[in-house]
Amino acid sequence: MRMRALIIPALLAATIAGQVIAQTGARNSAQSTSKQPGRSGGDRLSLTPRYEAGQVIRYQFENTIASVQRRSGAVTDPQGGGKVTLKWSAIVRMEVLSVGKDTKGQPDGSVRIRSVYEKSAASAESDTYDPATEAMQARYGALEGKEFEFTVDAAGHVTDVKGFDIGGGQGSADATRDWLGQFSTGLGAPRGGVAVGETWTSEKPFESSPLAGLVWRIHSTYLRNEPCHQVNGEGEQNPAPGEMCAVILTKQDLTGSRPGRDATPESYRKQGLKTEGSLNATGDSLSYFKLKDGQLVSLTQTSNEAMDFAVSTAEGENRKVFQGTVQSRTQLALMPPAKQ
Repeated sequence: MRMRALIIPALLAATIAGQVIAQTGARNSAQSTSKQPGRSGGDRLSLTPRYEAGQVIRYQFENTIASVQRRSGAVTDPQGGGKVTLKWSAIVRMEVLSVGKDTKGQPDGSVRIRSVYEKSAASAESDTYDPATEAMQARYGALEGKEFEFTVDAAGHVTDVKGFDIGGGQGSADATRDWLGQFSTGLGAPRGGVAVGETWTSEKPFESSPLAGLVWRIHSTYLRNEPCHQVNGEGEQNPAPGEMCAVILTKQDLTGSRPGRDATPESYRKQGLKTEGSLNATGDSLSYFKLKDGQLVSLTQTSNEAMDFAVSTAEGENRKVFQGTVQSRTQLALMPPAKQ
């Protein structure tokens, strides 16, 4: 397995679905510290979006990833530490199929979603010869027209994923859930809502990692309110008349790496494999949410990752080392409804 082909970084895991569908994912572990008084004498804002069955949401997605990765072991990567740059553009359509109800017939916070890539295209370049770049372009292009369904509960947990495979192979089911759900608990805002100037923290295990025990630590701050911006028909962002948005800054750190110690996830152990090493990541994002309904309007995210880990058999044979860095920039923007 060439690590260059696995170019989607961990911090990109759920940029679309999780952030869009269940931003707060109310967690008991969330802690809040007020930095200044809330607006209008302590008004608090709930970031949980309010959706209805049949509602359709469309987003424009742009992502650039620069990756320098090297594999060594039984066969050494002949290109060494070449740099691969991937640019991916997509339009994602998300339809609310149903909204869960409690025993009293009230919304319970869960929602069933169908998502489809209306458009998907990518270009990849390498500063050394790498036949995998063409395969990457084809892989992302093949997403166009593909659809899948999933459920997000009131806590932001993603379940019952159908119709989508993130690429097959080791841990694809776990990776799919992480892709969908990482940001669903990423903001982890307190149940009572948040006020301007307030900061809160939360944690989330990184379940699809090749190393066990890794945890995302997320720190979010409600910076201010300002006019929303929405993508027009030409793909440009313009102010949305009369729409005000909450601006949320989020910083993330991936912690828990223990170099030199066995860090084998159970899914690898069951296949007779052993892993060890380190995987570190940091990132920050700026998100805009509508004040009136909590809907995500735009997201800008940057991230940096560094990997240095090994995979071998349980007996320590056939050891392969994966090393490298990944830098990513992502932009996500709400689009106007499609013309009928």
